[in-house]
Amino acid sequence: MNTTEYFKASGSKVTKIAISIVGALVLWIALIVAANLFENIHSLRRILIMFGGSPDGYIQALSYVCFIYAMLELRQMKSFLKKQYQGFGLKLLPEEDQLILTPDEVADIKLSIIEIEKRGVLYLVSDFIKKACTQYRNDQSIPETLQVLDVQINNTKDEMEGGLNTVRYLLNAIMSLGFIGTLIGLTSAIGSAHLAKTEEGMPILTSLLNIAFDTTLVALVLSLILNYSYHNYLELMDGFYAKSRRYIIDNLVSRIYRHI
Repeated sequence: MNTTEYFKASGSKVTKIAISIVGALVLWIALIVAANLFENIHSLRRILIMFGGSPDGYIQALSYVCFIYAMLELRQMKSFLKKQYQGFGLKLLPEEDQLILTPDEVADIKLSIIEIEKRGVLYLVSDFIKKACTQYRNDQSIPETLQVLDVQINNTKDEMEGGLNTVRYLLNAIMSLGFIGTLIGLTSAIGSAHLAKTEEGMPILTSLLNIAFDTTLVALVLSLILNYSYHNYLELMDGFYAKSRRYIIDNLVSRIYRHI
């Protein structure tokens, strides 16, 4: 089971980029339309503009592109990981109490998994079991088998965590966009400071200051949501690999008996 091949499926990233851009544009346009419709309701219109409901909300729109893409990445990874939990339901290993396994029975378990994989039923846990059985067949050493099992699980986990680099980058990118928007708004406000002397200029200056702080606020909100989803995925992933190791040790490694 190669997790890299799954996450780098042909065309998947292009599709997610397209969905992210279109989704962000639709949201931006919807916010602008809504802000114009509720022009007489000042508080609601202010909230809509804060989230990008104006032609000046391009920073928020870019943040939405990053947010949507990151959420799509996490959704794909969660879907893959949740599917892997189904592997435990195949009963690949005996779970009866007090049952022991001979070296021949360990070999039979590997052969049964190979037959299942030939039918296209592929799971990470079955791959871990197969490699543990192979290692035990090679030297019939339980410590070596445990070591190989740990290495395989850790390598696969590291590979899956590597797939999160894009999500981590986008988390930082959202915050950076918020600060960039703040700097742009403050710079524009400072450049227009002379307008404070006129009654007509004050709304313009206030609008520029609003833009400065709105972008950071939106970035913080999006980051909070994305961080929750990100750590929820990490919890799911840690749970899967811990369960895989416990399942194989309890029902395979600890049951092996070799008569000397």
